[in-house]
Amino acid sequence: NAMSQEDMMKKDTVLVLDDQDNVIGSASKRSSHEFTSDQPRAILHRAFSVFLFDESTGELLLQQRASTKITFPNVWTNT
Repeated sequence: NAMSQEDMMKKDTVLVLDDQDNVIGSASKRSSHEFTSDQPRAILHRAFSVFLFDESTGELLLQQRASTKITFPNVWTNT
């Protein structure tokens, strides 16, 4: 009974922000990543990112996003 990515995106929520980083509500991950003419930049929301470096070489670990991702499929990004 594994959930699809689409099902998880509809179920999971994010904190919606105003331009001053104040929490003003919540939205599904799915709706917060929808780009429309009314919302050309989608919904501003909290997110986090990890940068993993190899201390001995200074290299940054990158990963390629899945082709099935709703936003930025196949793009190389930080971990």
